[in-house]
Amino acid sequence: MAVSYIEHVRRRFPNVPPYQWHESTDVPFAELQKPLSEARVALLSTGGVYLKDQQAFKPDKNDLTYRKISKDTDPRDLLISHDSYDHSGAKKDINSVLPYQRLQELEDEGVIGELSQQSYTLMGRIFKKTTLLDEIIPAIIGELRDEKVDAAFLVPV
Repeated sequence: MAVSYIEHVRRRFPNVPPYQWHESTDVPFAELQKPLSEARVALLSTGGVYLKDQQAFKPDKNDLTYRKISKDTDPRDLLISHDSYDHSGAKKDINSVLPYQRLQELEDEGVIGELSQQSYTLMGRIFKKTTLLDEIIPAIIGELRDEKVDAAFLVPV
């Protein structure tokens, strides 16, 4: 079932001025330079997932930090700090918001070359777009380049 996200946000937060949604018109499409079966794929999620020994995200909004989750992490070591969605499905299967085990299965099946060593999680509900676009995203891109990632799988929550 499709969810009209913008209308959902407006109904949920009726006393908040309308959010100025970001529209990116100058980001070029980057064609994958190798078969997906040979590519290193990174996972990025805005589900507020973190390791139990990491600092929790600020759950409501504007947490401008990110966490790295190793691909060999036991899912029982993962927690969620995000108050903008129902966690019940994610508590049953963390892969619903951070599908790192599903991507490992795709690696095992040869669909992707490999899952990068680290997955990256951050919060949704970031209204400080300038900081997000000028600082946080470039920092994550730097990490992806260091890991020699060819493609990224984005999971907006």
